[in-house]
Amino acid sequence: MPVLLEDPTLYRRQFGGVIAACYGFNTLGAVAGALLGEGYLVRRFGLPGTGLTAACLSLAAAGIAWLFAGTIPARTEATGFQFSLGKQTPWKLLLVSLGAGTLFLGLEVIWFRFMRLYVASSSTAFCTMLAVVLAGIGLGGLAASAIRTATPRKLLPLLLLLAAIGTLLSYVFFPLPVIQGDSKAFHIESWPEITRLSSALMFPVAFLSGILLPVMVTCVQKELTNRMNSAGLTILFNTVGAAFGPILAGFVLLPWLGFQSSLILSAAGYAALALLSCEKKSWSLRRPTEVALSLLGVLFVLILAIFPYHRDEMHFENARRPFEADQSVLQKKVEGSADTLQLLRRDLFGEPYYYRLVTNAYSMSGTHPRSQRYMRLFAYLPLALRPQSENALLLCYGVGITADAFTRDPRLKHLDVVDISKEVFDLAGSYSGIEYSNPLPDPRVTTFVQDGRFFLQAGPDRYDIITGEPPPLKVAGTVNLYTQQFFELMHDRLKDGGIVTFWLPISQLTIDETKAILRAFHNVFANASVWATCDLEWIMMGSNGRLQRPDQELTRSFWSEAKMRSDLGRIGIESPEQMSGLFVMDSEEIIRITEGVEPLSDFYPKRLTDTNPDLKAAYQFGRNYFDTSAALRRFLSSPFIKQIWPEEWRKSLDLFFLVREMRFISEMSGSNWLADLDLYLRHSRLRAPVLAVQNSDEFRLALAEKFAARSRAVPAEASPDLIAGALARRDFPAAIQLLETEKGRGFSNINDFFLLIYLYCLNGSVEKAESLAAAQASSIQKDWFVDWLWGELQAQFGFHPPG
Repeated sequence: MPVLLEDPTLYRRQFGGVIAACYGFNTLGAVAGALLGEGYLVRRFGLPGTGLTAACLSLAAAGIAWLFAGTIPARTEATGFQFSLGKQTPWKLLLVSLGAGTLFLGLEVIWFRFMRLYVASSSTAFCTMLAVVLAGIGLGGLAASAIRTATPRKLLPLLLLLAAIGTLLSYVFFPLPVIQGDSKAFHIESWPEITRLSSALMFPVAFLSGILLPVMVTCVQKELTNRMNSAGLTILFNTVGAAFGPILAGFVLLPWLGFQSSLILSAAGYAALALLSCEKKSWSLRRPTEVALSLLGVLFVLILAIFPYHRDEMHFENARRPFEADQSVLQKKVEGSADTLQLLRRDLFGEPYYYRLVTNAYSMSGTHPRSQRYMRLFAYLPLALRPQSENALLLCYGVGITADAFTRDPRLKHLDVVDISKEVFDLAGSYSGIEYSNPLPDPRVTTFVQDGRFFLQAGPDRYDIITGEPPPLKVAGTVNLYTQQFFELMHDRLKDGGIVTFWLPISQLTIDETKAILRAFHNVFANASVWATCDLEWIMMGSNGRLQRPDQELTRSFWSEAKMRSDLGRIGIESPEQMSGLFVMDSEEIIRITEGVEPLSDFYPKRLTDTNPDLKAAYQFGRNYFDTSAALRRFLSSPFIKQIWPEEWRKSLDLFFLVREMRFISEMSGSNWLADLDLYLRHSRLRAPVLAVQNSDEFRLALAEKFAARSRAVPAEASPDLIAGALARRDFPAAIQLLETEKGRGFSNINDFFLLIYLYCLNGSVEKAESLAAAQASSIQKDWFVDWLWGELQAQFGFHPPG
């Protein structure tokens, strides 16, 4: 831009108008580039095509400049480029330019952090917010080109004070989005809504900033006279400040002060720059500009005096409100260098049941029992297949579930844990619960605050196992943890025969996206396979080279280790054979379903789109692989399984695949709970599915038993879990006794009534069942379930339904 100002066509025009117009149009061009790149080019042509397009546009601009350069006569007074600071360097103005750049780019980081409490953390959201900022600057530049003043120095402090006031007022009057009432209440993904919110918060100060730079350049030009030197120096100082601002905001202000105090400090910074830019003669009240400056100063002080300093608590509460619907309460709040983290805890019977880590406006991770199933299998699945493993690498710590699973293996000698967020490690000691402890103090564990990809590229170590707890896939930046190039980095850091496991949550993806990730994974790991419990949280597994069948002695030792065996039981893996029931597909099936699919790549990141997943399609996709007969056939015919799967793990497989299918259907779409329970009780010894049918789990049960032990009588609120526990033990008399206690209280749940009748029959007390049914006959509402139950009890136990 400084070179452009020396063009003969522009040289004879008024300097302030020229620099402002050039700056405005240049920035509006940046808006077009950002929107075109994000909205079309990257998606259509990938990063190489987008870069090539940018290069072609730059060449086109150079060609246009060359054509014009030949048609316009050169200035006769031009003496070539020369650098001169004049008689006196305008250091004060240059410092104002430096400070303005620092404040505005720091504000941009602070604004974006605040907005993430309401909008999705996606590349589209970031691009939209960036476009609003750039549009404000560009339009401000065009507005500045219309300003005609012989004394721009008097205008400068007025603009800086307006920026200070605008910083505060745009935050105070930020328009809160309408609460939708669902789990994504403030997870806004609509670009028009993001544009509206961004415009209210950022546009006013961005517009003023667009006016500020041309005015500062004009003020400097009054001192230096040379157009190129004045523009170049002012822009240099402004840009150096702009480079420093995000570092100051991200690594100092936000972690130490939080976003609201950082906003206030930025506003105070603009006010300080206004004082610095004032000339001594501006302190009188003889001219309108001096009066206006004084009034703006008074207004700024008044706003600071009446500022709602607790407003930030409302915004934090809004971000976490959707996740408090389960009666979770806030435990800790941390504004870190990268994210705003809020730790919520759900108590049960007066003790912690599970935690949820809310990052910005998104539930990033948690210790819910359902989540623990796949998080712990990230560790246990490769440990079971490679029990001789000595070291492991965990990318992304989350809430520590996978790390905790690793540290339960006494044979593992070392665990490296890498996470980009220091605050995630700081929160590690905040989690407590039944049979859970912070894994980080374990002497075998080493933590690294580092980007996972950089760690893989830079570190020399090779590992037996590499796994991770990555953020949800549609969060900005996570795509780079699912590309073929990332999987190649993981592959290169494995020992020979080392194993990789990685999360594949197909409920968060479209089917095409799932296939693109599977294709990328298989391109790197030729023997890739997929595993899952009874939900859509799947696990990809691959190895460096051919996997060997695990040593029988080490395998028995793995399953005889009490801490691991107990932990596996809590997540529903109660026997070695149940590992077989986790199988979904091997490499041959991956090749079949991904035929013709392009892999997710660093160069084509938009193959993972911002499109909301189709849950029905994901359910049907998963349903096809959980069908018992088809799943068993794929397992038994798989060359991969024949090669590496221990023989002793291949027994009674029909039951385990059937249980997985039944639990999947029940969790995803609902089922006949008593029919499921009957099968589990009479045809298996499994505990987890029995508890699940009763909406309980091993974690709830442990808390309920602890609560009951310190109570004189059976607490009513713990009774459902205690009943479920008795059924899981197959202690039918104990379950009947608990249900009879509930009958004495008056059944609060009609299902308890039906369960008691069923258990009477199962326990050989058909007469009691008939008597109870007859006594309640008038209150029983006839429906398909009652008809089914009477028919089954009659056929199985000779039960006579009430008249």
